Amino acid sequence: MSDEAMRGDGAMVGGGAEPEGDRLLDGMFATPAVLVALDDGARLRTMLAFEVALAAAQADLGIVPRDAADMIAACASPKAFDIAAIAQAAGRAGNIAIPFVAAFTAIVARRDGAAARYVHWGATSQDVIDTATVLQLRAAVSALRIDLLRLETALARIVADHAATVLPGRTWLQHAVPTTLGLKAAGWLTAVAAARRAVDDAAARAASLQFGGAAGTLASLTGQGLDVARRVAAHLDLRLPPLPWHTLRGELAACGGALGVLCGALGKLARDLSLMMQTEIVELLPPGGKGQGGSSTMPHKRNPVGCAIALSVATQAPGLVATLLSAMVQEHERGLGGWHAEWQTLPALLRLAAASAARMAETVEGTEIRPGAMRADLGRTHGLMMAEAVSMDLARSIGKEDAHHVLEEASRTALAEGRPLEQVLKQDRRVTVALSADEIGRLMDPAHYLGNARDFCERALQAWRGGE
Repeated sequence: MSDEAMRGDGAMVGGGAEPEGDRLLDGMFATPAVLVALDDGARLRTMLAFEVALAAAQADLGIVPRDAADMIAACASPKAFDIAAIAQAAGRAGNIAIPFVAAFTAIVARRDGAAARYVHWGATSQDVIDTATVLQLRAAVSALRIDLLRLETALARIVADHAATVLPGRTWLQHAVPTTLGLKAAGWLTAVAAARRAVDDAAARAASLQFGGAAGTLASLTGQGLDVARRVAAHLDLRLPPLPWHTLRGELAACGGALGVLCGALGKLARDLSLMMQTEIVELLPPGGKGQGGSSTMPHKRNPVGCAIALSVATQAPGLVATLLSAMVQEHERGLGGWHAEWQTLPALLRLAAASAARMAETVEGTEIRPGAMRADLGRTHGLMMAEAVSMDLARSIGKEDAHHVLEEASRTALAEGRPLEQVLKQDRRVTVALSADEIGRLMDPAHYLGNARDFCERALQAWRGGE
């Protein structure tokens, strides 16, 4: 190492300092747990885990000496590696496995030259990189799941507490018919939970050992390759696939797709919440407090910052998913370029999805719900949203088409004259011959036109609790 100093966290400092990445942005677009699962230390740990498992499996079968496997395990410490040197060498080698294996071999050789000959025996670069990738993927998804379950729990609480809290349903960004906050939250909960389960399932399917040697035949292990693979997979708690998947990238692409859907579900939640938090609506208020959602110039601001992060993530995710799908087109037994395109893309998706989940969990947990504003919004159109309710009841007497025409005309009159729809209806003989004033008043009450909203809330909660 040069005379440049080392910081306590291992980063280079001084005139020749290595770049530290996007640490200023990581607080918004990642979470600490997922950063740890995907950082250089984790990558080295998972690559070393593969090498240790490989040597142990081969020792079990008598392919390498037991004391060599023990020495390989004893030397498998990420702290022994010069990350900067490996990174620099990877640019020339084309992947990080080649300088990693060379460095690990040298580390073992310093303690036992004979044992060093058996490092990475019978494997290829892609075996160690892909296996490390799925191990890191598993750890990152486990961390992501914690924040998703936090979010789902907060949403489920809203479903239960607000199944009967009435507010305007909106279609095409216009008032439609009444709904409940509980039913809206049931939709958010159902979408997020389904996306979380899909990510779990995709990650579980992708958790497969990669071990094929130079071209997927394990020829260098003279017929014992499959026995070695079984033992390595068991050691790492990975599934043993039917054959090596060097250029069969569907499972990793499926993980990317599932993460993309999750980012979209979180984005949908963020969009709805932010619209309900608008100054003109204020049915909800964003979490407040010192340093949260403020403005650098306007002291009064209470911005939906968590929603901004989730919406940003939902904007970025489709392009990353597309990259993983494009990377599936790989040549013959080992690909050129497509494999390389995955290395930054899948971790980027994981970091972004984790950030979105964490920010939305914090947002939903801290959101202030304002039923009074929701009631006020119900009256914003002076009863027009209840036109369907009156039309359906009136249709029993005069027919559906005629009733629709009457209510359409009455709605236009109410809007043009600035009068409540109920008042217009009570003065329309086409309506009053079929409906009494009391019946019209009942039909104009939003709380009496919620259909199966409460049932849907309960079904959503039951499905979530049952893991459906």
